[in-house]
Amino acid sequence: MPMPTLEPVTTLPLAHNGDCSLLGVAPDLTVYVEEVYSDDGWLAQHALKLDGTVVASVDEASGAVTDIAPLSLPDDLTMPQRGWHTMGLNFAGPRHRGLRGPERLDDLVHSFSVSEKFALVNHLRLDVPPPLLLGLAESYVLAEASVRPPHLFVVCRRLRLALALPEERQDDGGEPFDYDTQVLYVAHYFDTSAEQEPVLSSMLTDLQPAALHRPMDCLIYKDHLFIADGGSADHQSAVRVWRIASGESTLADENDSRNEQSD
Repeated sequence: MPMPTLEPVTTLPLAHNGDCSLLGVAPDLTVYVEEVYSDDGWLAQHALKLDGTVVASVDEASGAVTDIAPLSLPDDLTMPQRGWHTMGLNFAGPRHRGLRGPERLDDLVHSFSVSEKFALVNHLRLDVPPPLLLGLAESYVLAEASVRPPHLFVVCRRLRLALALPEERQDDGGEPFDYDTQVLYVAHYFDTSAEQEPVLSSMLTDLQPAALHRPMDCLIYKDHLFIADGGSADHQSAVRVWRIASGESTLADENDSRNEQSD
């Protein structure tokens, strides 16, 4: 069965370049979003229309504003869902860094084929030779959104890739390590009825033409896909919005997904 296609609607830039999450979407498609930024964890919240109009906004402004109240949220807000149906994608493997041999790293990671290593290194522009990409060390579903009930979802995941080092190093505490891990955020379709998980390299292009940096939260409402895309030093956070072309299947209403989860 072909996957739904995405038609770009808009990108709503946010104020900062840290983490972001969706508070919900109102019936008129006003998006409520929260940002957490800087090492001090400052907070900002915004209500944005799809044309970019800022309906309301509060921001601690890196500590300059101390007397703020959270945005008032509508009672009929549709909120995102955590990874309940897709929790089978979750696993925790080895430590974030350590010694491959004593920790039996090969037994703890989800390994990649040779062709998969080359595809991932090229797609992600990793600064390592493909043989040093050891495997997937961790996976956690941050959010899911039902596309075609009961099995097809969009998921936002945080992954860790295990990378071998050319030579042993020492951390700040003097502990030796010869592998490290790199965090990766992805958004992709996931069919819970599939016999096995698709290879990671195919997932990275699942939501084309979606250009995502750190997808951290997702929600589907009125045939629209909303993704909170976290920032970094070189990328501003944003909410990215697409219209989903459903094809032969009827898209799930997020309210039905929420009711199913609460049963």
